[in-house]
Amino acid sequence: MGLEEQARRAYRAYQQYRQHGPPKIRLRETSAAAPTIYYLARDYDKPSGGIRTLYRHVDVLNEAGVAAAVLHERRGFRCSWFPNRTRVTDVRSSPLGPDDLLVVPEIDARLLPRLPARVRHVVFNQSGHLTWNVDAELVTRHYLDSPGLLGVMVVSEHSQDLLEYAFRRPIHRVRLSVDTALFNPPDRPNGRVISYLPRRGRADIENVLHLLRARNALTGWTIDAVDGASQEEVARRLRASTIFLSTCYQEGFGLPAVEAMASGNYVVGFHGFGGREFFDPAFSHPVPTGDLLGLSRALQECLTREAEQPGWCWSRGLEAARYVRAEYSAERECASILAFFKEVGHRP
Repeated sequence: MGLEEQARRAYRAYQQYRQHGPPKIRLRETSAAAPTIYYLARDYDKPSGGIRTLYRHVDVLNEAGVAAAVLHERRGFRCSWFPNRTRVTDVRSSPLGPDDLLVVPEIDARLLPRLPARVRHVVFNQSGHLTWNVDAELVTRHYLDSPGLLGVMVVSEHSQDLLEYAFRRPIHRVRLSVDTALFNPPDRPNGRVISYLPRRGRADIENVLHLLRARNALTGWTIDAVDGASQEEVARRLRASTIFLSTCYQEGFGLPAVEAMASGNYVVGFHGFGGREFFDPAFSHPVPTGDLLGLSRALQECLTREAEQPGWCWSRGLEAARYVRAEYSAERECASILAFFKEVGHRP
């Protein structure tokens, strides 16, 4: 799937979502014994880094003694594609009280103008590029003027810059983390394996691979399209890979590339803007987003280096893994989440 097809699919998905709409949030007049932070999440049980991040935030808050839950629409729904024991509830079972706090993802921005002014809420905007995809003018006014909007969270420097430029208000960047117990580098160089995620720019990568096969540049290399796998299987296959191809487009962050780095891969490809902060040329090869010729040349250069200096990719993959372990640790993530809710005035 090329960049144009990604845009078409995103548009179709949002058109379908417009027809369904976000769930109706129920309210109650009385306060609970413990004010709770509710993270609104879609009932979507397929791999989604954004939804997994919502679950992760709720786990972090509860472990820190702050009451929190994922708020789904259907009673009994829970994501099953990754292991979790996260506290979940549904909109009918958990009406919001006056001291509770609702966290609304940017993909549910259509809900924002419909919230009563007294509902305390924040926006968790994991992809600044999606901010205006639904009801753009109403959403803009809400970001600018809503008295109930206490703050906005983002997950990358790029999204922070984008939204601060748009709305001229402080935007809080919270850090993501990588589970380095799951995603970690091998002890020695791997075989010649190039991996990628087909759901992220399949057509672009296939064109690059066809181009390099025409040049006989892929001889001796195995291509692994990591698709439809559990989180554990993804980690295993990334750990067995040497090079990871990234074709993300207008990303809020780009977690798959970071997980590949944590697994010791030399990452080549597009940073999608949100990933610019971690695509360091010292241990990766960033290519301008959408530049297929540039990506082909970058990958062949990498293959040539590896042929001339066996272990060249592995040594840089180790450097990338060390960077990810330090920069995107669970400790830094937890501290940034707790600091945000303290900043917006939530008192557990």
